[in-house]
Parts: sequence; structure tokens; C-alpha cells
Amino acid sequence: MTRDMGYPEHPAASSIRPKVLVVDDAHTTRLALLRLLKQNGYDAIGATSGLEALAAVRATPFDAVLLDVVMPEMDGFECLRRLRALFPVSELPIIMVTAEADRDRIVLAFRAGANDYVTKPIDPELTLARIATHIQLRYTLAAYRHSEERYALAARGSNDGLWDWNVQSNQVHYSSRWKEMLGFDDGEISDSPSEWFDRIHRDDQSKFKDRLQSTNCGEPSHLECELRMMHRDGSYRWMLCRGVFVRNGQGVVYRMAGSLTDITEGKVGDPLTGLPNRLLFVDRLERAIERGQRTKAGCFGLLFLDLDNFKLINDSLGHHAGDQLLTTIADRLKACLRPANDLGHTPSPTTLARHAGDEFTILLESLEHPAEAERVAARILQSIASPVILDSLEVFPTVSIGIAIGNENTRSAEDLVREADTAMYQAKSEGRNRYRSFDPKLQHRATQRLTLEKDLRRAIRNNEFLLMYQPIVNMESNRTVGFETLVRWDHPSRGLVSPAEFIPAAEELGLIVPLGWWILQHACQQAAIWQKRFSRRNCRVVSINCAVKQLYQPDFLSRFQGMLRDTGVDPLGINIEVTEGTLMDKPDIVRPVLTGLRSLGIRIGIDDFGTGYSSLAYLHRFPLDMLKIDRSFVSTVSELNESIEIVRTIIDLGRSLKLKVIAEGVETELQRRLLRGLGCNHAQGYLWSPAVPALEATEILRKACMHDAQVPDQPTLAKSDQPCLTYGQ
Repeated sequence: MTRDMGYPEHPAASSIRPKVLVVDDAHTTRLALLRLLKQNGYDAIGATSGLEALAAVRATPFDAVLLDVVMPEMDGFECLRRLRALFPVSELPIIMVTAEADRDRIVLAFRAGANDYVTKPIDPELTLARIATHIQLRYTLAAYRHSEERYALAARGSNDGLWDWNVQSNQVHYSSRWKEMLGFDDGEISDSPSEWFDRIHRDDQSKFKDRLQSTNCGEPSHLECELRMMHRDGSYRWMLCRGVFVRNGQGVVYRMAGSLTDITEGKVGDPLTGLPNRLLFVDRLERAIERGQRTKAGCFGLLFLDLDNFKLINDSLGHHAGDQLLTTIADRLKACLRPANDLGHTPSPTTLARHAGDEFTILLESLEHPAEAERVAARILQSIASPVILDSLEVFPTVSIGIAIGNENTRSAEDLVREADTAMYQAKSEGRNRYRSFDPKLQHRATQRLTLEKDLRRAIRNNEFLLMYQPIVNMESNRTVGFETLVRWDHPSRGLVSPAEFIPAAEELGLIVPLGWWILQHACQQAAIWQKRFSRRNCRVVSINCAVKQLYQPDFLSRFQGMLRDTGVDPLGINIEVTEGTLMDKPDIVRPVLTGLRSLGIRIGIDDFGTGYSSLAYLHRFPLDMLKIDRSFVSTVSELNESIEIVRTIIDLGRSLKLKVIAEGVETELQRRLLRGLGCNHAQGYLWSPAVPALEATEILRKACMHDAQVPDQPTLAKSDQPCLTYGQ
């Protein structure tokens, strides 16, 4: 910057010497000060009286004035008052010179507008330091003032509000735009800092005060903070507060100035659907809770919605189709929640928000009765159910809805959201496409689920699982021909936990893949031990269930092949079972994996057949060896019901595709006889044996081999012969 442009230049960067006026009627003192200043790079001019000083400053711009207190005709205090009438403190630093270190005179000088003082006899170093400090501060303030003017113009262009805080007087100037952003006119807000600080959301106040305090202490020199401020209508607006701190020669902040920018739209609006986001929703929910606590009248409802099977849409059709579905659902919800429509009346006011991902939340205020929330949920289910065309495919969306009712006893928004979320998961667990209202018992189940999750993660780390083996028999010869591998959780305090309890949780938490590798590793190791002990030609097939997520792993085939090699198991003795749904969810991914397994010598079977949705015409496209009839059909089979016709169809299908058919869950002699009559030759169930530990399964296998008269009678394996692998090897 240069003076030609009208901007002051820092003295250290300028070839122009700072100009100082020395006012003192004492000839010796005046000359001594002039000599000191000139020797140290200043352009110093002397004046012998107050009147001469006033004439000098009118004729020539000075950077500072050294003013003696005791002078004839016009003393230093009167001269100071007249100088201040011409130049404010920030434009002309005035340093008083007095022979008396008198506290009262010093206080009087500061009140009259002095910037600083020095005492006689003059201390050269101290005097030079104070002059330099005030001149530099003058240039800093001038530069800041010009910068502020430019910033004010820019702020007006960007629609920001400005604030200027005089720390010494504790007054804040708020621009008209600053007040307007909060819903106020010019004359409706005073210059008190409380007009600002009292409007800051309670959760943001400590953060803002800490930021002010750290900046005031010098780290850093500028302020930037996001906070919520209350609007005149009672809502909160998100503001970005920026500012700079101005310090005096001692480094103490005496002024702060900056801007306020309304960033509410970016903070509380969902860019995809145009709905309010979670932040705005929680803010409105908190206000509803506060009103309920204050008025102690009425109730309000919170609906928590989650799209069913949304991940399947994203995975199969891509994220673009997923986004299209989300916007369609948002539009349908908005239409359904209009104050009045053909479906009936919706309570008002109502807030619909996109909570996160495929989750939406709805706040229903001023409910006449809690049942009104359930009526709204029922309308939503009907409104959502219409088909949507995504990438030329017709999709029928559904949602699961959880409902929580708030009243004067509701403690917090977090509690109510958690209750609605818990109820939503209950709706999902009951089959999706339905709503459920929160019941305290649900919270207990949710707590149990969290405990299960924690324990399950620990179990994976600590190798708390064990494998059990259920014999598969040939019903014609009644001999064991193989085993199905079933995992159990040996919980340290609960004992054996059924897979029906922990497998769904493992799938949902993403733990099914590491658990699946543990099962495959230990089952292959056990099969290898049996093959070695009883010779390969006499080994029975070991069936292992494989989760769909495991088959989707890119390295599944290569890793499983390495496992076969490391354990030394003959692949002909291994059967991999997958569910019917696994085949049809992503056939293009599953088919090459199963083909790869078949090329290794592994046999492939479908578990729980008959309960899925596979097309029979597609079964021949997969490399299959076996079908298992689901136990739900076996348990209800009789000579005169439809289950027997389903079983007959499955057996006939297996025979036509040249597949082995195995019936699961056979428990009675009648079931065995009927299945045999239909042509099913293989089965497993309690009629022969439950799932047993490896030692008992080994004994069953030993007896089967003896019965075949193909191997001599051998002693049962000792426990040391059983596989003992550490998870992760």
C-alpha cells in the first residue's frame, strides 16, 4: 500500500520518516527530545505553546504528539482537549509529558483523551518504545478501518450482518441486516452483548465462550464459529460467526468486529429430497418437548420410518436408482401429510424430515389422541405401496414404521427418537411393511440386543464357538452317510446359545463373514481328521452351511481353496449348503462361485428348500447335487394335508434333476414311513440323533464303518485328536 493510493503505510515499510510534534515551553527539554527523535529515524518538529501546537497540527499531518502538561497561557490538559476535538484517539496518538508522577494527573490525562504518558526526567529507551508502539498501532487501526470499509461493502453484497464490539465500553453495534436475520427491526435491539449471547442455543454457548476466551488470549487472532441463534419466531437459525480482534500496545483486546452469516439452509436442508434434515427435525422436536413440559397439555407423536430392503435396490440397480426411490418416497410422504386430503385430516403443524440414509422422521404435533398417530402411519403404508419404475423395472416399496408418543413427561428428544427407532425395528422383525407403537418391553428387548451384540463381538475375539454334528442317515439301510455341521455359541455365563438367536444378529452386524470362515476352517479340519482316521474311501460327507455374504467375498474361492490345501481334506468329503434365497438374490455372482467350488470337487446343496422364491426353471442352471426339504413341511406332513403334496413335489423335482433329496427335522416313525413312501431315501432329525459334539460324532462314524465291514474296529478318538485351531489362522 502507498500513500498515493490513500492508504497509510506501515512506517517500517516506508521511506517516509514518521512525523512527531514535541510541545514543551522548556527550551532544554524540547531540544533534548527533538535530538533523540531525529537520531532514531523520526522527523521531529517543536512547538513552545499549546496555541503553536494547534496551529502546527492544522497545517501539517503528524503521526504522534509529545505534549507537556505544565505550560503558560494554555496548559497541556486544555491543549489535549482541543486536539481531541480535531482528531480522535485512533487517528492521532498523544503522549503526555509530566515532571510529576502524580496518579490524579495521569488519570485526568487519560480521561481527556491521552493515549499514554512519560515522566521527567526523560527515559530515552522508554520514550522511544512508547512512541513507536502508538505510531504502529495508529497505522494498524487505519489499515483495519480501510479493510473494514471494504469488508462492509462486501458483506452488504453477500447479505451478511455486521457486528462491532467495543470491549472497553461493553457495547456492540449491530447492523440492520444482523437484526433483520433474527426477525427484528433497527430499534428493537439494544447495543448490549446480551442481545447476542442470550439468543445462542444452550448447547452452543459454552463452545462459543471457549472460542472467545481462547482468541482473547491470543490463539488465534481471528474468530470463526458455527452456532444456533434464536429467531424472533422461536426457531433456531444456524449462523456462521466470523471476526477479528484488535489489541492495544500491551496486547489487550479492546475491540472486536466481524460478520454473521445465515447458513441455516445448508445445515438443515437435505440436498437430495429438499426436506429438513435431522438437525432441524431435532430442533423442532426439542421445542415441542419444551412446550409440552410448559403447558402440560396434549401429546405429540414421532414416527420413525425405514425403507424395507433399500440396500438391495442400491446393490442391484445402483445408487442413482436408490436416490430416485428416496425422492419418490419423500414426495409421497409430503402428499400424504398435507393438512387435508382425500385420506383425511393430518394434525398440524407437521414436520417431515430425512433423518439419515433411507430413514425418515415425522413429528405430529397437537394430537387429540395417541391413536391418531397410528391412523397416520396406516395411511403412509397405503401411500407408499404403489409401484415405482426404476431403470425400467417395477419396484413395490414398503416401509417399517415405529411410533413413539411424547407428552409432558418426555425428558429429551434423544429418548423419544430412540423409542420410535426401537418400535421400528420391532416392526421389521415382525415381517416389515407395518407399524408398531413403542412399548417399554421393546426397550428391554433392545437392551438385550445391545448386550448380545457386545457379547458376540467378544465371542469372535475369544473363540467361544464350537461345532456340533447331526448325522444324515440312509433311511433304507438306517446307516449314517454324513453329518451336517451346526455351530453353537458356548457363552461363558449362559452356556450353549442356539444359532437361531445369534446368527441373525451376526448377519446384521456384519460378523457373519468372520464367523463363517471360522466354521469352514474347523469343519474342514474335522473332516480331514475323520478321513485320515477311517481312510478316505470310507469317509462320510460333511455338510457346511455358507452365508450369502461370504459367497459375495471377492477372494472366497481362492481363500477356500487354500483352506482345503492347508487342512489336507479331500474336497469330495465336503458339501457346501446355501439357502434358496442365496441362489436368487444375485444369481450372476453366486453361479460362478458355485461352479468354482464344483470344479474343486465340492458338492453343492440347497438348504431349507421350499421356503424361498426360486423359480424351478432356474434350478438346472446351478451346479447342484442335493436338495434339503425344510423341516416346516416335514413336521406337519400327514397323509391328508397339503404339506405332503409339497414334499411329493420336491422329491419328484429332485429325482427329475438327478439330485439327492434329504428331509430335515424327522422326529417320528410316521414321518419316516411317509417320506420313505414318497421316495425320499435320506433324512436327519431327532428320530436318529440330535446334533452332537465331535467326540460323539466320531463314535457314530466308527460304528457306521464297522457296520460296513470296511475297516476294523478301532478305539474312539481321544480328545487330543480333535481339531484345535485358533480363529484367524
